[in-house]
Amino acid sequence: MEKKLLTVKEACEYLSISKATLYKLIKEGKIKPVKIGKSTRFDRQDLDRLVEELKRNSWLN
Repeated sequence: MEKKLLTVKEACEYLSISKATLYKLIKEGKIKPVKIGKSTRFDRQDLDRLVEELKRNSWLN
């Protein structure tokens, strides 16, 4: 399977969230960014896992 790294903008579009929300998720430790030099990237599989975790937790509440 191909590893796909997304930019901040692409990750926000992929999750349909704002940049502020993305950075909040990073601060909370729910998403771990990949730093390549000065660039910040996100593994699409990590974003998919976050969505699945949020879906599971929403059923518990």
